[in-house]
Amino acid sequence: MTRFYTHFMAILQKRYPVKSDLVNALTDLLHLEKESIYRRLRYDVYFTAEEMMRIAGAWNISLDNIVSAYPDKTMPFHLQMTGFVDPTEEDYAILEQHNRGLELVAADPKGFAIEIVNALPRGLYARSEHLTRFFSMKWYHKYKPEKALAFSQVRIPQRLRNIDLEYIAIEHRIPEMHSIHDPRMIENLVDEIVYYRSIGMLTADETTLLRDELLALVDYLENVTLTGYFPDAKNKIYFYLSHTCIETEYLLFRSAQFNLSMVKVMERNSIVSTDISALDTFMKMALATKRMSVLASQSNALKQAEFFTRQRKIIMTL
Repeated sequence: MTRFYTHFMAILQKRYPVKSDLVNALTDLLHLEKESIYRRLRYDVYFTAEEMMRIAGAWNISLDNIVSAYPDKTMPFHLQMTGFVDPTEEDYAILEQHNRGLELVAADPKGFAIEIVNALPRGLYARSEHLTRFFSMKWYHKYKPEKALAFSQVRIPQRLRNIDLEYIAIEHRIPEMHSIHDPRMIENLVDEIVYYRSIGMLTADETTLLRDELLALVDYLENVTLTGYFPDAKNKIYFYLSHTCIETEYLLFRSAQFNLSMVKVMERNSIVSTDISALDTFMKMALATKRMSVLASQSNALKQAEFFTRQRKIIMTL
């Protein structure tokens, strides 16, 4: 037996520390009898190459990391390069699968999420149709600059719009959510809108549409900050403003059945992992960032008013 196979088995046991849970999960995934699974876990027989690939694909296990020279120093991540302009069935499947995973977090009474962002997160911009178009335009401009689309050319399919709105609804049901923002996030977005208008990808009327949606979004965010709850939801939202510049964006989700770490790349894409050790590492970083931030929700009303008044003044420069 090679050390690679032993390491693979150790990863399975780490994912499901309770043996009966591991057996049930493998039985459902591989469509084998439980006794066949037990024989594999006892090393009486080995998982076949095809079975290992099915497990690795379903559970986001990096076989490359397993056979690397230093497997204990690696963490399994993969890039989810989803298309947001003319999405394929595979793109829809990735996004829908993501929502199904987050439903497990929302259904867990101890479900927990934390996001650290330097720009408007999906849970905010996807509330607004034109802001969603703008973020899709930015994504396409960076992903395929040779085929860049102007704002007027970007169309959001209704199916994609429905997935975004479902994501927001699920996010609102997560029992506890912490959202840490760079205080310049609105200012940075306004600068981007000005830039894209200067290169002819936005018209004056389209800029006005974005301005009005941003003002409505600030009203919504101020209400959430004041109450500490999402509208029509009983789950707590803790809104923080970071004292330091946020360079990299993280979204972390934890529950008994599903864990996910996401590091944002290229505007709307992420590298993701369901590995619990990766989540633990990022959680430590996230909690350190939270300690360097100020809790804005349900706190000093005067400072809240000053912050949101400043955001409105910045937006009105458009």
